[in-house]
Order: sequence, then structure tokens, then C-alpha cells
Amino acid sequence: MAVNIHIAASSLTSHGFTLAVAASVAIGLNLSLDMSALAGRAAGTGVAIAGLYGIVQKAADSAHRLHYLYPDYYAALYAQELEMMYFLTEPLFERAGALKAQWASDGDIADIITRMIR
Repeated sequence: MAVNIHIAASSLTSHGFTLAVAASVAIGLNLSLDMSALAGRAAGTGVAIAGLYGIVQKAADSAHRLHYLYPDYYAALYAQELEMMYFLTEPLFERAGALKAQWASDGDIADIITRMIR
């Protein structure tokens, strides 16, 4: 849920920035509507690329932490080419303590699953 809110907020921010750039170009240079639309499109592309880079960087940082903290789990995800997707589940796993329970009993595993559901 938090990822969806973050994506929606960042999308709203980028659209607002794009509109501000297009409006300031149109007013400042006294350009036609076509030129301001072109400037807005260019600014929007720049903001989208910067936002995408931020998400990829967050995924890379998360995979890097996983590689050093839990190399076996990283190797399993890497074999399936899913190590960069770990950032989506990292907060849930950390909060529940799921990766620290290597030799957990059945009761401990049930507690971890319960914490993950809540």
C-alpha cells in the first residue's frame, strides 16, 4: 500500500513540475502553445527518468543489503532473476523477522506468518 501511495504522490509531483515548467516557459519567453507543450513534454520526460532511476536505485540498494546479510536467500532469488524485486517485500520480511529464523520450530514459523499477515 505504501508503495502505491509513494508512486501516486511522485506521479502527482512530477505532473505538477511539468506543468510549472511549461507555464513558465510559455510566459517567460512569450511562446506559442505548441512550444510550451514541447517544453512540458521534455520536462515530463526528464522527471519520469529521474523518478525511475530512484526506484531502480532503491531496488539495487535492497538487493545489495540482501546479498551481504542473507547470501543464501540472495542466491536463490538471483537464480530466478528476482533479486531486484526484493525491495517490494523487504519491509514485510524485516518487520516479521522472517529471514532470521533459519532453524525455527513450527511454532516460530507460525508466529512469523502471523506477523507477516498483520
